[in-house]
Amino acid sequence: MKRTAYFDNAKAILIYLVVLGHLMSGYLNENQSVDTLYLVMYLFHMPAFILIAGHFSRKVKSLDDIKKLVKTLVLPYIIFQILYTLYYRNVFGDHVQFEFFEPRYALWFLVSMVMWKMMLWIFSSHKGMIIVSIVVSLLVGYVSEVNEWLSLSRTFFFFPFFLMGYYLNREIFVKMKNKWNVRVAGMLAGTLIVFVYLYGDVRWKEWFFGRVPYEDISYGLLESSVLSRLFIYVLMIVSTYIFLSLVPTKNQFYTNIGGKTLGVYLLHLFIVRAFKETDIYVWIEDTGNYMTLFAIAFLIVYVLSSNWVWRVTAPLIMVNRK
Repeated sequence: MKRTAYFDNAKAILIYLVVLGHLMSGYLNENQSVDTLYLVMYLFHMPAFILIAGHFSRKVKSLDDIKKLVKTLVLPYIIFQILYTLYYRNVFGDHVQFEFFEPRYALWFLVSMVMWKMMLWIFSSHKGMIIVSIVVSLLVGYVSEVNEWLSLSRTFFFFPFFLMGYYLNREIFVKMKNKWNVRVAGMLAGTLIVFVYLYGDVRWKEWFFGRVPYEDISYGLLESSVLSRLFIYVLMIVSTYIFLSLVPTKNQFYTNIGGKTLGVYLLHLFIVRAFKETDIYVWIEDTGNYMTLFAIAFLIVYVLSSNWVWRVTAPLIMVNRK
């Protein structure tokens, strides 16, 4: 399939924000601007990523489709679950155990992708199932057993975005790029940033992650948990619309990265964990020079998407290297 610059641009920007967000996570509650940027990024970077993944997904229909799922998602999950555990435990002495049913760090995405694709068996019958998926997510939040085990909580929380992407046809993305939408998106972006800066609280982040049931979230947004999650959904949908309307459609210097995002996603936390042990990490914390994080995130993405890294790691990731 011929690659489209628009989607590769979107994925490249989003993977950069994923890396930046993980770098910034250690500096929260220290600077309001950092907290605001972190919250704004988490409003759309995973929802948009998942929406695009849904757009390019098809329902599992055959044994070959299942084999492909195993090759591209299940096996990389097992490999990196082992590697992450060994790395964090043996190199840094972190208290982590081998646990195949609780995904380590970013690996929840692989588990959820498998489940989202399988869930299309039920939810691919009609566009109205998007509403059903939202209702299910709102209700599942009350079930304490739906938590980080097999990434179940995140699976239900983000599934509406996957399903939206699945049902969106290509013409919708084209219409997002008309001048009117771009102008509206620009104005909404400014309004959203000001809103989060004035009223946002970094404790909101747990609502954005969707990784635990309501009872495990100590900070409430509105009077009820359902309304809080629904409010977050509204903000995420608006933020995702803004992002997709503003993404460039022509080739950029970073477009090529869009075809290698899975590799960057799986590998970057090895570097982020090591970075947190360096003097640079402490220096940024002591001096408040948070702009350095933007350059470090770019360097990480640039290196991990380079051809030589891609050639070395592709056998582990088991994805198409084109």
